[in-house]
Amino acid sequence: MKLFGTDGIRSNSSKFPFDNATLNIIGCSIAEVLGANKYILIIRDTRESGKRIQSRLAEGMRAAGAKVVFGGIMPTPAASFLVKKRNYCAAVVISASHNPYIDNGIKIFNSNGYKLSNSIEEKIEAKINKHINSKDFFLSKKLSLKENSKLIKFYEKFIIKNFSGKKLKGKTIILDCANGASYKSAPNIFKKVGAKVIALNVNPDGRNINLNCGALHPQSLCKAVKEYNAFCGFAFDGDADRLICVDENGEIRDGDYFLASMAIWLKSKKKLKNNTLVSTVMANMGLLRAMAKEEIKVVSSKVGDRYVMEDIKKYKSSLGGEQSGHFIFKDILATGDGILSAMMILSALNEVGKTMSEFMNVIDKFPQVLVNRKLAKKIPFENLPKSCKLIKACEKSLGSDGHVLVRYSGTENLTRVMVEGKDVDEIRAIAESVADTIEKETSL
Repeated sequence: MKLFGTDGIRSNSSKFPFDNATLNIIGCSIAEVLGANKYILIIRDTRESGKRIQSRLAEGMRAAGAKVVFGGIMPTPAASFLVKKRNYCAAVVISASHNPYIDNGIKIFNSNGYKLSNSIEEKIEAKINKHINSKDFFLSKKLSLKENSKLIKFYEKFIIKNFSGKKLKGKTIILDCANGASYKSAPNIFKKVGAKVIALNVNPDGRNINLNCGALHPQSLCKAVKEYNAFCGFAFDGDADRLICVDENGEIRDGDYFLASMAIWLKSKKKLKNNTLVSTVMANMGLLRAMAKEEIKVVSSKVGDRYVMEDIKKYKSSLGGEQSGHFIFKDILATGDGILSAMMILSALNEVGKTMSEFMNVIDKFPQVLVNRKLAKKIPFENLPKSCKLIKACEKSLGSDGHVLVRYSGTENLTRVMVEGKDVDEIRAIAESVADTIEKETSL
């Protein structure tokens, strides 16, 4: 049985594999592979299902001999930092990232702060399947669920240390914390570097995480930046590993703008290793052309921060990320961190003395249209002849001034069709046509 997707295990929190018995088995299996008789950290976001899931996982881990430390609510990347800082054998994050509250997930970091490799995930899955088939049930003695509130302070100090230059006194910064894992830590951090902070969506109720707010819905942030005449704004997703910037004019600056401007800045400081930026196949052609002009090599990885990290290591780069807002500064942390990324760009703005719009005015983006379509089932694209034929014809018609990218979501039954080109009406028509064809062909 396949449980791990592109970013851990993710599903509806009220169904398998998030029923109590299966969670016991998953916890036990994680401990058996990564840390029997060792310490494992568990942290979570603000979803109402998080406490139940962490206690059931911990029961299984302790039945396998592991010692469990609860870190409470904190951003996902804090796990990557703390697992090394405190010498845990592994860290488990209970979060479904940008998904709605009804979903939840299990992400795992190894002792070096990296997300698990496919081979380790397969070992854990094999253990899980063995226990399920044997109808094993792992329930330890009653455990204390006390959460260590000091751990988040270690993380906050680490983030602040990466801010450089003069303090942000007199500058208003708007934060949208998505009613998620950053709702306490992000305002604390930005206040400590001197900013006047106006924090939005910092009242989680267990169900409002990502609800019309945060990195996926930054419109209210844009409005607030203009209303308060703010220096800039930052939106995080539910587990705060993602960042979307809003400049002083209230304009959204996605990952392409961030990566291009930060790559150029790091290159000027001789800190862009191997003069290489890792992005993904979703990157805008404007980014690619801007980097070519700056003589910066771009590596295009598969979509997913895990794949970005793999290529960062492979090509010995120091910066990578995604248009969606995952950014990895490998010399600082082994995973994407929205708050750290905000500190890094504020440090750059401090140094060059520019506004965000001035700093990010380094690319001319091509129009892009993204169409998401729900499907009954995912069929390999090579087994969809009509769809493949249409995609090839569309790519030919766009020529060198555009392209078509089609992929399935790694966490949901969705097909994602992205089309890029010079004419918005043309690429929108292409995207809808391709999505319609895939939907019809997969339903036969």
